[in-house]
Order: sequence, then C-alpha cells, then structure tokens
Amino acid sequence: MKRQLFSCAVLLVLILFAPFNASFKVYGQGGDGKLTPDPKPTPTPKGGKGAKPAAPVTPTLSFNEEEKGRFDPRAAEKFEEFLLAAKSSDWLTFKLTSENPALNLQLLDKDKTEIPLSKDAASGEFKVATASGALPADGEYRVRVTGPGTGRTAIPFTLKVNRLGLLTSVYNERFQKIVLNYREEDQAAADEAVNKLEELVKEDANRASTFEMLGIIYLYNKHDYEKAEQAMAQAIKLNGAAVVKITYDAQWRRVAKLRTGKFGWEEARTGWLRIRPGQLVLTDPSNKSLASLNGQQIRELSKIVTAASYMVSITAENMRRPFIFAPASLQSAEADLVVKLIQNHVMGKTN
Repeated sequence: MKRQLFSCAVLLVLILFAPFNASFKVYGQGGDGKLTPDPKPTPTPKGGKGAKPAAPVTPTLSFNEEEKGRFDPRAAEKFEEFLLAAKSSDWLTFKLTSENPALNLQLLDKDKTEIPLSKDAASGEFKVATASGALPADGEYRVRVTGPGTGRTAIPFTLKVNRLGLLTSVYNERFQKIVLNYREEDQAAADEAVNKLEELVKEDANRASTFEMLGIIYLYNKHDYEKAEQAMAQAIKLNGAAVVKITYDAQWRRVAKLRTGKFGWEEARTGWLRIRPGQLVLTDPSNKSLASLNGQQIRELSKIVTAASYMVSITAENMRRPFIFAPASLQSAEADLVVKLIQNHVMGKTN
C-alpha cells in the first residue's frame, strides 16, 4: 500500500513540473562563480539556401586595351555588353575580332538610344557615323556585341576601343586659337601658349603641329634648348618638321667684315630651315623653297666658329657652293642643335 502511494506521488510531481521542463535553460559556472547560459550555436545555411545571387557586373572598357569575351546564343539576352566612358571630343574607332563573321557591334547612350556606326571594309574597324563623327555628349555609353539568335556553342571575341586623340575639327579649332593668341615679343602670351599646348599634347599626342609650335616657343621664348630639341624631335617623328629661323647671304658666302667695320653677311637675307624625316628645306620668309636636300645628297655637315657668330655649313652633291647659314640667335647652342637634328633625322647618323 505504501509503495503504491509513493508511486502515485512521484507521478503527480512529474505531471505538475512537465510544463516547466520544456523551457528550462542549461547554466554553466564560469570562472567568476556566476551561472551563465550556454551560447546557442549559429546555424549554418546548408547549400547556400536563402542566399541571394550576386548581381552581374557589366565590364568596363579602357581605351586602347583589348577585352576578351564570349557571345552565347543560348542566353536570354542576345548580346554581350560593356560600359565605356567617353567624351564628345574623342576620336574613336572600335575593333571587333572573331572567327565568326556574324558578330556585330552596337553603341548606345545612357538612355539606350543607338548611336550609328559604320564599318570600314578594309580595316574592319567601326567608327561613329554621326554627321560630325562625334559622340552626342560626354558620358557613359554601352557597347554591345551582338550575334546569331541560335546556336549551341559560345563564340569567343576580342573587343578594342582605339582612342586616336581629338577629332580633327576639335583639334584644329583649339590649335588655331592658341596660335592666334601667341605673340613672340609677349612673354606672358608665350607662357600661356606653352601651357595650352602642353594640355593639348595630353589629350592628343599624335599631331606634329603641336610639337612644331612647342619647339619654336621653347627655343625663342624660353631659350630651353633641351625641351626645344625634344619637341622638335617628336614633331619630326610624327612626319612634321623642326623649324628654325636662319640668316644667310644671298650668294651663300661666309660672314665678312663689312664697310661698317662689323662682321656680317654682304647680302643679308632671312629665312627658315625645316628639318623633316630624311630631308631639309631652306626657304625665304614667304616659305618659297631655296634648296631641298635629302640625306644621301649631303656630303659634309659642320659647325663654323668665328669671332662674330656660329654658323652651319652643308656641302651637298652636285652643288658648286656649300650652303652657309647662321641660326637667328647666333648662339653656339642653337648651331649645335641644328647640326644634331640634321645628323639624327636627315642623315640618319650621330657623331
């Protein structure tokens, strides 16, 4: 009887405390003697369930660098898209290379309005086919590679955006404005011209006329022979010319002692020397050619030093007299510069 009563009492206790057991927390004793609950483990997502897929990133094109891609005809969107930041003054061509001739190119502005492109049959390059050849505005553009709507395999391609400099119309306008504002006798105007020409070089380093003008200003306003030589050499490299003012005698005679007691030309003339790739041209002030020589015709080139000036003498094939002239400054450094430029860029050799 007692055993039965004990069993009933135990059962009653279990029934009474059962609701509380479901919410019991397990406590542990830390080093400070306080009871603290065991931390709950953070559940780890299984198989990435619940994770949002990363949004696709549209690749960005850089000027004059190749970008490789693959056109997939099985994709929902029938194009591969790239972003391009460009200006309306940029002179651009687009080169799309692939073994599949079905690939084509589209250009769209930020509002997804298509900009017309035309493809050159010889080079295979695309160019902007607006009336001015320019983009409508500065900003971000979308370049799309399109292709066939059916197929089972992706088509690899290479895309390159060539920035050739400034549009010719933009360059000419800026260059002419610089030239018109330049005055040799005004140092401030010369300084401003140099700054604007250097800015122009940063945007378009492929125009010989910019370097021709820089060479003149560095030589005659700045008297910086090193920078003058660098600019002139770059002008020649771009099929332009190094331009130097000269004085000479009408008969190409040497400097003589004049009736005034001073040394000078008997029949003084002024003109220009233009040093081009493989050629030099002597002209009068109106740019009428006095002599034109190529590197093979020059037999001897030398610098003449006198008490009065520094001159340059050129002996040419089938010419009775040498061409003798002096740089306008009569300075030794300028005569050295002329000799060096002729040696390097006309005769193709250095001493």
